[in-house]
Amino acid sequence: MADPWEELQSEAVAIVAAAAEQGVTLRVVGSVGIRLHCAAPGPLMDRLGRGAKDIDFIVPQRHRKGMRRMLEGRGYVIDRDLLIAMEGSRYSFAHRENGTEIDVFVEKLDFCHTIEVAGRLAGHPVTIPIEELLLQKLQIVQMTTTDLLDASVLLATHDVVAPEDSGIAGNDAAAAEPCVEGEVVEAGHIARLLARDWGFHHTASRNLGRIRQHVVSGGVADVGHAENARAQRGASRLQAAIDREPKTLAWRMRDKVGERKQWWQDVDDREATY
Repeated sequence: MADPWEELQSEAVAIVAAAAEQGVTLRVVGSVGIRLHCAAPGPLMDRLGRGAKDIDFIVPQRHRKGMRRMLEGRGYVIDRDLLIAMEGSRYSFAHRENGTEIDVFVEKLDFCHTIEVAGRLAGHPVTIPIEELLLQKLQIVQMTTTDLLDASVLLATHDVVAPEDSGIAGNDAAAAEPCVEGEVVEAGHIARLLARDWGFHHTASRNLGRIRQHVVSGGVADVGHAENARAQRGASRLQAAIDREPKTLAWRMRDKVGERKQWWQDVDDREATY
């Protein structure tokens, strides 16, 4: 019996390649993006029982027509109701034969909080950069166990480096096989984004606390002591960098209001799934 993850990953890579041949930029996001970004997360996700679902992509605004033409040429049928409802900011397709489902986001990931990725799509040939893959999880107001697992796996397989670091600290590099030589989570990039947006900062900080608690309580016990320690370290180092980053005036003004006003965007069940 074929492995559902392998099938989704193979199809995702093939679609990115086919798009590139037609001059269309597509990058994989979501859980498939985490697995495709490098080899290390896959085995951990399998051991944690992270199930396969569908494939999510992001496309630049100017490549929407080419993306749709390419996918329909591969046998995918567009969800016209969603296209109308989302006014071209999100597309959904299902393959007419095998039922594989695809969601395509345009220019940005707009959920509980907005992640702008249009200027970052060249950072990796198949997926969005590792920082945005992590931010996808940190922006969720109500994290599920699956979201916690995905974020914990990312931190268990990548070191977090702050702007003042000259390299990877301690023995983190030995904690897990590296994904890409020298690849780390750039805490400074994340900290700068959150320093402009109090709401996103608040949600991400709460979620980093949840991740640390999840790891300490044994929620990812199956990944092993070294990986757990690495995830705990990474979450703590990222939070420290976020706290140190100077905040904008808009951030400081919003901080005075705090939780008295809703700080996230409402999303429906379909929008929140990826």
